[in-house]
Amino acid sequence: MREQIETADRRRLLSRLAGDYHVQTARRAATFMSRDIVTDMTILAITRANVRQITASPEPVAYTYEGVAGVPADGLRIPVSVYALAKDLGLPYENIRRRVKKLLDAGVCITVDGGVVIPGATVVRQSNLDLIAETQIATEKFVAEAGRFGVTAAQHYRPPTADLPKQIIRLAMNYFLDATTFTAKGMKVDVVAVLVLRAINMANISHVTHDPALAVTYAGMEEILPHEARQPTSVYSVGRFLHLPYETARRAVIRLEERGLVQRGPKGLFVSPDVVTRPDVLEGMLYLVALTEAYLKDLARVGIAYRPNPGSPG
Repeated sequence: MREQIETADRRRLLSRLAGDYHVQTARRAATFMSRDIVTDMTILAITRANVRQITASPEPVAYTYEGVAGVPADGLRIPVSVYALAKDLGLPYENIRRRVKKLLDAGVCITVDGGVVIPGATVVRQSNLDLIAETQIATEKFVAEAGRFGVTAAQHYRPPTADLPKQIIRLAMNYFLDATTFTAKGMKVDVVAVLVLRAINMANISHVTHDPALAVTYAGMEEILPHEARQPTSVYSVGRFLHLPYETARRAVIRLEERGLVQRGPKGLFVSPDVVTRPDVLEGMLYLVALTEAYLKDLARVGIAYRPNPGSPG
C-alpha cells in the first residue's frame, strides 16, 4: 500500500483523513468516558498495558468474561504501575498519580500486586459498549473514505469474526495513543496541546478533507492548502469540540503559540502553511501516514477493508 500512496502522492490527503479520524477519536473517548481527555488516555493506557500480551497476536481473541466475547478475564490482565503509565503517556508522574487515584475511588480500576488493572466489569459498562459501537461505525467510515480516495489495504483482508467490535476498539485505541504520544514527543508539547493543535488544523481544513475534488487537488507533499483557503476557529469552539474546559483549551493554545505552531488572526486561530512545512511537523506527518498504513492493514486483517467489489478475491 505504501507504493500506491507514494505513486499517486496521496500522503497529505491520507494525513488529513487520519488527523480528522484521530481528533474525532479523542472526542468520542471524551464523550463516552470521563470528559477529561488526560483521564481518558490514562484509562486507555491502563487497558492497553493490561491486555498487551494477551492481544499481541493478530488472530481473534476467544477469551470470555460474563458471556461477553473477547473480554479477557481479570486474572489474565497484566497490572501496570503509575510510573509506567506516566512514561507511556509522556506526562508528569504526579499528574497521572492523581488521575489514577480518582479512577480507583470511582471503581473504574483496581489495585493488584504489581499495579492497577481495568477489570472486565468496567469494560462491559454500557458507556464503554456505546464507545465500542460508535468506534466501529467511525472506523468503517474512515476506511471507506480512504479507499474511495485511493488508499486501501484490501489485499490484507480476512473475513471478520464475532469478536470484530473488540478487535476494532483495541486497534483504534492503540492507534490513537501512538499517534498522540509520538506527535507530543516530536513537537515537544504535551498530549492535550497535540489534540488542540489537531482540532484547530482540522477546523481550518475540514472543508477540503472530505471534499473529493479538493482532497485530491491538495493530496501530495507539495500541495499545501494556502492561507486564504483555511477557515479559522476559536478557543471556545476547540474546547467545546474536545469537551475541554475553556481555560484548559486557552492555556493549550498559548503553549502552541509559544512554539510557533498556531497563529491568532483577526478572525480566529489557524495553522499557517509555513507551519506544515517545518521539519518537525513534516516528520510527524510522515509518521502519521506510516502509522495509518499499518493501521489499515491491521483493520483489513480483522475484517474491515475498502473492497468496492467484495465478491472478488482479496
